[in-house]
Amino acid sequence: MTESPARRLIAAFVDLVFGHDGRIGRLRYWLGLMAATAIVGFAAGLADGAVPGTGDIGRYVAFVFIVGLMIWTHSAVTVKRLHDRNRSGLWYFLYGLAPPVLLLWAIYLHAEKQFDAASPMYVFAALGFFWVTIELGLMRGTAGPNRFGPHKQRQS
Repeated sequence: MTESPARRLIAAFVDLVFGHDGRIGRLRYWLGLMAATAIVGFAAGLADGAVPGTGDIGRYVAFVFIVGLMIWTHSAVTVKRLHDRNRSGLWYFLYGLAPPVLLLWAIYLHAEKQFDAASPMYVFAALGFFWVTIELGLMRGTAGPNRFGPHKQRQS
């Protein structure tokens, strides 16, 4: 018995946004980031409706869930793209976490009025986001198979 096209599409979507194995090209990377953002936004909207009346604990639980979902979906898409660039998923710590952490650190320093320390952190964060966009979003992946599997061509 063959799977229906709709079922294959749903399975491919779930794998794109939640699975960490395999490789994806630039187009699927951008589509995956948009899908991950939509999923996190939808979850945040649900939490916004569910949290009132639960007090601080409800907000904390919702925050942890949403941040965890955001990291999971972002890492799934980014790790597969790193695989396409023939890099291990461990590079996610540099490509996926370092720029946002530097930005949060800069914002914290800025709020503490430590402007001399915040300014370089803003620059490093911007350079990090710029490099991730260039390397993962614009550069081609490894042609042919690499240690993370074959390059998947478009299926007709």
